[in-house]
Amino acid sequence: MSSISPIKITVDKQAIRRIESDLMHIKNGAPRAMSRAINHTLGVTRTEASKEIRKQVKLKAGYVRDKLTVKRATVNSLNGAIRTPTRGTLLTRYPHTRYKNGVMGVQIKPTGGKKRMPGAFFIRFANGVQGIAIRTKYGPGLGRSEGLKVLYGPSTSQVFTDVKDDLQAPSGNRLMQRLGYEAERLLKWQ
Repeated sequence: MSSISPIKITVDKQAIRRIESDLMHIKNGAPRAMSRAINHTLGVTRTEASKEIRKQVKLKAGYVRDKLTVKRATVNSLNGAIRTPTRGTLLTRYPHTRYKNGVMGVQIKPTGGKKRMPGAFFIRFANGVQGIAIRTKYGPGLGRSEGLKVLYGPSTSQVFTDVKDDLQAPSGNRLMQRLGYEAERLLKWQ
């Protein structure tokens, strides 16, 4: 299984020290402000990542949103992350059509038409999920699933790997702005 490197966000260390000194008199002041800022930034970055992923592949927004999970930061652990599973996406998740002549068509990219795949057919798994497969072996003596290849398209993790570099700088700026806002908010209520 491959490991996906996370989005690296750099922060202004002097600004962090300044906020820590300003919130020193509040119990868990700096960690509270930082965890809130991190969690807010993660939510916005997740939405932006979903939009960028859907610019590259034609998947539904709800499906991409479900695949991009957020590990929230806490006062004790100031780490947050956006994760996505590394396994492939079934071609049935993409817009697909079965034409009258029995040929399947699937559209992976948001622009352009459906790519025709002669010899492809629907297959239903034991859990009820439907996929698209092709036969790779022919002949007698093959079991029910022998000689079949289930087809997959680009996964959300593959596309997320492509778009995460573009999200690093805006996310870092957003984090610093939100950190200032959360610190002001804590100071105002004390």
